[in-house]
Amino acid sequence: MAAVAIFIWARLPPKYQALPSAPDDGTVAGVLHIHTSRSDGRSTPEQVAHDAARAGLKFIVFTDHGDATRKPDPPVYREGVLCLDGTEISTSGGHYIAIDMPASPYPLGGEARDVVDDVKRMGGFGIAAHPDSPKAELSWREWTAPFDAIEVLNLDTSWRRRVAVGTWRGKAGLLSRLLTYPFRPAESIASLVARSEVFYRLDALSRRRHVVMLAGADAHAQIAWRASDPIAARLSVPVPSYESSFRAVSVRVRPERPMTGSAATDAALVFRAIRGGHLYSVVDGLATPPSFEFTASNGLGTVREGDQLAVSGPVTLHVRSNAPDGFTTTIWNGVTPVTSDRREREFSATAMGDPAVYWVEIRRAGELAPMPWLTSNPIYVRATDTPAVVPPRPRATASNLLFDGRSTAAWSVEHDPTSLGALDVTASLTPENSLRLRFGLATGAPAGQVVALSVQTPQGVARGDRLTFSARAETPMRISVQMRTQTARWRRSIHVDAFSEMHEVFFDEFAPVGDSATYRAPLDAVRSVLFVVDTTNTKPGASGRLWITAPRVEW
Repeated sequence: MAAVAIFIWARLPPKYQALPSAPDDGTVAGVLHIHTSRSDGRSTPEQVAHDAARAGLKFIVFTDHGDATRKPDPPVYREGVLCLDGTEISTSGGHYIAIDMPASPYPLGGEARDVVDDVKRMGGFGIAAHPDSPKAELSWREWTAPFDAIEVLNLDTSWRRRVAVGTWRGKAGLLSRLLTYPFRPAESIASLVARSEVFYRLDALSRRRHVVMLAGADAHAQIAWRASDPIAARLSVPVPSYESSFRAVSVRVRPERPMTGSAATDAALVFRAIRGGHLYSVVDGLATPPSFEFTASNGLGTVREGDQLAVSGPVTLHVRSNAPDGFTTTIWNGVTPVTSDRREREFSATAMGDPAVYWVEIRRAGELAPMPWLTSNPIYVRATDTPAVVPPRPRATASNLLFDGRSTAAWSVEHDPTSLGALDVTASLTPENSLRLRFGLATGAPAGQVVALSVQTPQGVARGDRLTFSARAETPMRISVQMRTQTARWRRSIHVDAFSEMHEVFFDEFAPVGDSATYRAPLDAVRSVLFVVDTTNTKPGASGRLWITAPRVEW
């Protein structure tokens, strides 16, 4: 016991530094990415809010796993903590957090690019979750999708990366933190934080568009042995607690005006600040409370984090913080340092007036792998030139009609044994008749329920490069357009609204379903084209009608 006590004492992380009072920087402390007992967290929202109040937070954002069809709880104050409700959606390209969004009329899931598109269409704000996670199904991989924000720090990823290192040192370091956790919980969690590896990807993205950088607690208050994600195991260890996670990492949001005490009004203030990138992330388990300001000025004015400044001569960058002694501050332009290892709490630097993306990192000096203490959001210096426009694809000049408005000889309905589907021809609002698919997915848990409208293409579709059609449904939904050979399928998901809308789906945008010999479909071997309703974006037990008009292969 004495040996264990000595070992734990020797391995204790330094106690967090209680920083002296500093000028109020206008921010409020909060935590994003929290799971409750509604999905795979341990406690109810009320209990989580109690722990947040004990940790001194002003707002929290719940992000329970789901498909975004549950109506978000309205903003509410609990024990002085503003509670906001969002969701974490599983996609084929990683997990995506949606906040400040109403309930979706259909389940969100499937391809990551489509989920990003749906969240944006519904007015939500999307965050690419834990991109550094070593677990493939968790880490974000769809870098071409126009997501709004990304987690550059995630506590769940911090310990997973230690396990994934594969060396005994990494696993021993994690084990030692489990032993020190009962004595210094927040510090033990914070000591596992490492610098994100996504900054090189972010550099390329942020030079083209705004991307908000923030921290996510990913708090569950439990770790389950060999659990899935979401956690499904019945037996779990109740560590780290919500309160210790909240004391380890936070996001400091700068609203445009002081909070009012009205939940609805303050929710709008917090969400607007997050959308604008008016925030910074801090590891409170190292030192707290923080005070930080970062501005950029030129002949056109002065802006803060998340804002944009037009190019107009040299730029003066000003940093003010209450960083502890021994911490160093670096101003970055993308992945290139502008200043390095500055130890002053307040200083200015001058940079050229070229387009740039400036952000600040403050870390503890003298370590082999410097641990970030504070990470700011970028300030963008942009040219006022008209941005480059991606040239549109050439218009089609010829087509092959797949439905003549009368005969359905080449068409059929396919469905699983428990679901139902029927096909008929109806008059439409246009001169052309429509194919009408009536579908009813079987009830119960998702188990491959599917109804599809299929057309035979015995000669393949190699002559064309796209499929065009008009579609509408009784209620907004998302369907999968698929090409099928004798052995494989390729798909592209589309959104179908309650009014008739033209769609143009290019064949090179289709992705394989499951394992396939080729990423691109062999167009000459395609023997059928399908319009598919399945449980990826439709709930079991749902029924409805889908109209398809003038389907054509074009080139």
